[in-house]
Amino acid sequence: MTFLGLAAAFWMILTPNLSAAECNPSYGEDAKVPLPGLGFMLGLTGEESLPANPWWSAGDWPREKKVFALNAATVGTIAAIGFAGWDYGSHSFRTSNEGWFDSDTAYGGADKLGHVFTCYALASVYNRIYKDWGYSEDDAILIGAASSWLTMSLIEVGDGFSVSQGFSWQDAVMNTLGVSMAYLRHRFPAVRERVDFRWEWFSSPAARSGDRFDILTDYSGQKFLFAFKLDGWLRTGSPILKALEVQLGYYTRGYVSGDDDFFDGQHRYGYVGIGLNVTYLLEKLTSHRAWGIFDYYQMPYAYLPARWECD
Repeated sequence: MTFLGLAAAFWMILTPNLSAAECNPSYGEDAKVPLPGLGFMLGLTGEESLPANPWWSAGDWPREKKVFALNAATVGTIAAIGFAGWDYGSHSFRTSNEGWFDSDTAYGGADKLGHVFTCYALASVYNRIYKDWGYSEDDAILIGAASSWLTMSLIEVGDGFSVSQGFSWQDAVMNTLGVSMAYLRHRFPAVRERVDFRWEWFSSPAARSGDRFDILTDYSGQKFLFAFKLDGWLRTGSPILKALEVQLGYYTRGYVSGDDDFFDGQHRYGYVGIGLNVTYLLEKLTSHRAWGIFDYYQMPYAYLPARWECD
């Protein structure tokens, strides 16, 4: 299973807190603050004038405590959801050999790429949070990758105690691959200037018809791809090359319950195509990068593919 919702749950926790001094940069520690409408000045010191934060506020916590609290809360949330909805604890620990990308696997390998992308995206979200908390670029992505790996590894261990799942060492490998890719992207600018790893989702026919709807396992509406940015490799500075990219992707169709009425059997596809660098075009046209969302999400129909079916 994939857990893109975990990444979305943290995406908005990105705004650093401002201290009183930052909010009023012109005032010194013992400055006199003018009171509007009054003809006198009141001398105030920071400690005397500002009440202490309540005990439940994390604004004045050291960053290490914030990291521990965030990861502890994540672990607790996963455990609670697992026992309540994912039948954790329903079986003694067991393993499951799910295979890789063979045609006779449960989802033709789409679920494995889902694990890669989830860890990749989640590590990037953690990285953003930790940078806002004051960690350096290098430390933020290192701790972010570790947090992502911990989150997804906990889910996998929980699956080991589930009668419906089981611990999959293939999933564990793909989780590790995902956080490694995220680390390389954020640690080395040359990597992110040249290539993105993206996820595309456009609801499958079964989902659109109302037969079922689960974005996390709607593999017949998903694609996974690498986007190679032409100007990142050629370094010409040409706006045309900056707007174009070569894509190499993989997807499956017909593997999910409810797909029988829409696909003639089960199919696995690879494709190569020429596409638009949506992030660059948005920045060029609007001066806004849309928070880099399109470095991770592939906009459907923004490329011309040539596909082949995997034997």
